[in-house]
Amino acid sequence: MKKSIFKDIESELKKLGIYQIGGGSIGLMGMIKGFFLNSNSSGFPLLVYSFMILSFSYSIYCGILCTNGIKNALKHSQLNQVFQVLGVALMGFAYQYVAGVYLTIGLDLADSINITFAAGVSKFDLNINKQHERLEVNFNLVAFALIYWIDQLLKKVKLQAAKGLADSIN
Repeated sequence: MKKSIFKDIESELKKLGIYQIGGGSIGLMGMIKGFFLNSNSSGFPLLVYSFMILSFSYSIYCGILCTNGIKNALKHSQLNQVFQVLGVALMGFAYQYVAGVYLTIGLDLADSINITFAAGVSKFDLNINKQHERLEVNFNLVAFALIYWIDQLLKKVKLQAAKGLADSIN
């Protein structure tokens, strides 16, 4: 794929890129602040902070790919959003990653079945062997919508590429 294939979706690609850079930057700043506030951490907590920082950095990387119209920008962006769709807390393990805006609907199954809603900007929840009583599943509607949008953009790119190939044959 050449950059010219992106010409039909260039403005949409830039919007996606700016969103990912912004969300990743907000999350990265929060993680760096948390890291320095807990600077006496070593070993496993340091590894966890590193993982979180790398996740938000990946979002920024995906955004840079999009704003520059790089070949695999949409595939990287789609993968980045897949990591953000589902949040879980089960048997002392919790994971939820969001680089950008989130609007979640979920189930809290700890005491009874409660439907939960949450909204916010950039977060990372990673707990191992903590809060064993938590039993939750969250679904990020914004990440799901972005995956759908990226899929539509990928289809446009493939259609444009196929059209370009057909034009070059004729």
